[in-house]
Amino acid sequence: MVVLWALLLLSILAGSFLLEARAARTIAASAAIQFRSRVLADAAINRAIMALLDQTDPLRLPLDGTAYQIQFLGHSVRLSCESEAGKVDLNAAPINLLGALFRGQGLTGEQAAALAAQIVVWRSPLRPSSENEAIASYQEAGRLYGPRFGKFKSIGELRLVIGMNDALQTAVSPIITVWSGNGAIDRSVAKESLLQALEVTNDSLSAGQLAARQRGQAAGQDRPPALGEVLTITARLEVSGIAATRTAAIQIAGDRREPYRVLSWH
Repeated sequence: MVVLWALLLLSILAGSFLLEARAARTIAASAAIQFRSRVLADAAINRAIMALLDQTDPLRLPLDGTAYQIQFLGHSVRLSCESEAGKVDLNAAPINLLGALFRGQGLTGEQAAALAAQIVVWRSPLRPSSENEAIASYQEAGRLYGPRFGKFKSIGELRLVIGMNDALQTAVSPIITVWSGNGAIDRSVAKESLLQALEVTNDSLSAGQLAARQRGQAAGQDRPPALGEVLTITARLEVSGIAATRTAAIQIAGDRREPYRVLSWH
């Protein structure tokens, strides 16, 4: 009996070991595929950067974020390139543009104006005459912090501004930026969602651009990137059933030694 129990125990241990080894192999194989997918996606982004720097390159990606499927190293890759110039810059947009952005998301004129004013307070240098009042409004709302009194570091920081909520943050995140450095919007490369939001506020330029796109007569989407322009490139692909998405933000530098700068890559 003792021998039989010992053999049974050994069988159970051997089975557990085999199952563990099989699981380890599966995890390792999955990790290898994920790594390969990320490497391929990064390579595709580099391919897009090369095309942006060489206007004779046959790969021409429009700067409005339209995604195109290309064949790259034996894989189908979905590539898009989006100019930050076609977004609302939190650090540079005038208060009336910020208000129009939020009215286009369904806020009333009063609500939009109040939120736009809070954004301007957040990004403005500290002024002693307004410091206490600005901080007090956050304390009254139950916040343990006040405005930065400095530039937004990321679009995610907008969620900290009093008056913002999760739903509104999610809605505006694709059409706002901290990288364009321009108070105006290049509507030729703006997302349709932004043009539609501004059209609601009787923005004739946005309405005209939307109409031109519908007619297939929009100009500027295929223009070359400008010096200093920031572009966000996204690559998506699937390898053996495992999807990978990589995104890089670069700035056109125009220097032969440094043709572009990487602002983020993830």
